[in-house]
Amino acid sequence: MRVLSLLSPALLAVTAYAAENASSSSSAATGASAEVDEPPPVGALWTAQWDTTTLQPYTQHCRNKNTYHAKIYKLSEMYPDLEEQAPQLKVFYHKQLYAGSWNGIDVHGTGRELIKMDMADVPYKVREWLKRESLQRHFSVQDDAVFFAPGAIYPILPLWVDDAEEAGLVCDGVFDDLENYSNEPKDGAVIGKVTHTNTGEKEVKFTVEAMQVKAKAGKDEL
Repeated sequence: MRVLSLLSPALLAVTAYAAENASSSSSAATGASAEVDEPPPVGALWTAQWDTTTLQPYTQHCRNKNTYHAKIYKLSEMYPDLEEQAPQLKVFYHKQLYAGSWNGIDVHGTGRELIKMDMADVPYKVREWLKRESLQRHFSVQDDAVFFAPGAIYPILPLWVDDAEEAGLVCDGVFDDLENYSNEPKDGAVIGKVTHTNTGEKEVKFTVEAMQVKAKAGKDEL
């Protein structure tokens, strides 16, 4: 799966505008029809499709993980905390598809979630990606903060993980090229997963893990 084909406009909708429209009877009918036609959230498309069993034919390399702390809001909780940011969020995400929450799940309506992180806490590789991808619709940057749905992490998951240090292995830059990233194991691919824990009111801790897998020697031999 090529990440560039998914990073197009129409990825994320987390606006009060959408919630307000859904509340009216006429818009609800339209929304129900549109909901049927919506593609799966991008977060669901990139959620890990592997486990310990499917990893058995592969060796694991450069495994590492990073943990982050952030604020998280349901759309119903945006006011008054995000009252100042809400107008720009409304413009940025207008008519964009929601990227999904954790594991790409979309509960729809005001139960959808939005993360707020200080830019200083966002890893360098993600900040650089945001500078390059000026047309992306995952992340709304406002002053010193960035807003995004949890599902927006998954398409660029390796960028959230620091290079590992393993004796005898060259791991520098292994997570930099998203062309090598896959949501399922294959020879030479980078795979990863995200776990999270709610740590308090509107607070979340999430851990992003990545590794490179290689086919075990002779696994295809008779």
